[in-house]
Amino acid sequence: MDIPVEVLKRVKPSHLEEERVKKFVNQLLSVAKTVSGLDAVIVGSIGKFTWLAGDHDIDIFIMFDSTVQREELERLGLEYGKRIVEELGGRSHVKYAEHPYTHAIIKGFDVDVVPCYRIKYGEKIKSAVDRSPLHLQYVLDYIKPAMVDHTRLLKQFCKGIGVYGSDAKHQGFSGYICELLTLNYGSFDNVINAASEWHPPFILNIEKHLGIPANRFKDQPLVIIDPVDPERNVSAVVNGENFIKFVAAAKRYKSKPSIKFFFPDAKKPLNSKQISNLQKHETKFLAIKMKRPDVIDDVLYPQLRRALSRLTHLLEHHEFHVLRSFEFAEKDPILVFELEVWSLPSVKNMVGPPIFTEKHTIEFLSKYVKNFVYIHDNRWVTEVPRKYKTAVHLLNAFLKNKPSVLVENGLPKYIAASVSVSKVIEHHDFWKLVKKDKALSDCLRKKYFVDYTKE
Repeated sequence: MDIPVEVLKRVKPSHLEEERVKKFVNQLLSVAKTVSGLDAVIVGSIGKFTWLAGDHDIDIFIMFDSTVQREELERLGLEYGKRIVEELGGRSHVKYAEHPYTHAIIKGFDVDVVPCYRIKYGEKIKSAVDRSPLHLQYVLDYIKPAMVDHTRLLKQFCKGIGVYGSDAKHQGFSGYICELLTLNYGSFDNVINAASEWHPPFILNIEKHLGIPANRFKDQPLVIIDPVDPERNVSAVVNGENFIKFVAAAKRYKSKPSIKFFFPDAKKPLNSKQISNLQKHETKFLAIKMKRPDVIDDVLYPQLRRALSRLTHLLEHHEFHVLRSFEFAEKDPILVFELEVWSLPSVKNMVGPPIFTEKHTIEFLSKYVKNFVYIHDNRWVTEVPRKYKTAVHLLNAFLKNKPSVLVENGLPKYIAASVSVSKVIEHHDFWKLVKKDKALSDCLRKKYFVDYTKE
């Protein structure tokens, strides 16, 4: 089997699909020009002709002069977006990233109408999206016709191994990264061969920009200097796990190519043996399941991770040691904790000052005058009742607070509103949830049983 040929049969748009997309794009650009009186460009994979079959997310950027005030750009951007969608017979609603933009479904296409500032190479950006037209032009200037399909192969490879997507949910490889890698190495096979030898941190400076401080991108496993902005790491969002997964998959594919790298088997829940193995850890799994807030993934996932960190710190502070924790939000968000310690004695030692410090000794003894006090290693010690004997008791007590109190105590606002009416799931109920939710079960399987360096 010629694997690349077989893959392209499934991911390369047909001639009819290409013509349909081009026809709609031309119509969209024409309407945008008429409505706004401004230049507009189609960015992303559609604009670069590297899209995968059936992937019809279209990003049209309306380009404003840099003299326009930010508030005016946002106001007019939404006004133009709404009118463009209405002209084409669609329905629009507002979404939010760094600034608001218009989203719509028109004739079966997902369309985002985004205002941006027109900038030239070397000019400082005024909003995070201003680079996108420059990215478009860079790729169009350098990509060769043969490279287009190689880019598609790389994108599908990343999708197949689960590292595609630069959004907050996936923290993986963007389409632009795939395009740059193909431009730099020339072909899909060359990218795979090179990546199989990568070690973190791996730095790729395609345009050989000079004067970049060695510590500019510290602690980032993959650094791809943006050809249009040397101050930016294109791959800053790629986390360590996805970097290692990509390198490991490249090694395995190089050693033994298979179409399954591109099109893996469907999600596989834990089998009974794997569940038994997890239960043999003799740890405790807890889950906090909450109602999904009405926010986009790029808002939800960072807040889930902050909440996970805050609750892990809370557990650790009260001596409930956390082995692993992670977020999961295919449907309603779930925070999962595996605890090494989840139940503690009813008392704990309160270690006081050295016996040689008179002032602090007096303060300690007066504070614990009703307690039995003794000396250990020349320090005062007493026993005090432990407020929370179990991790579940601690979490339930914390989560029952009002959302405003939870925010004051470090939970992000959208998670605070959802988690305050949640409950902690433990014991048999946790494993019932895992058996019921196949996606969660598959997530657990990957985290505990897939060794990406060997699979």
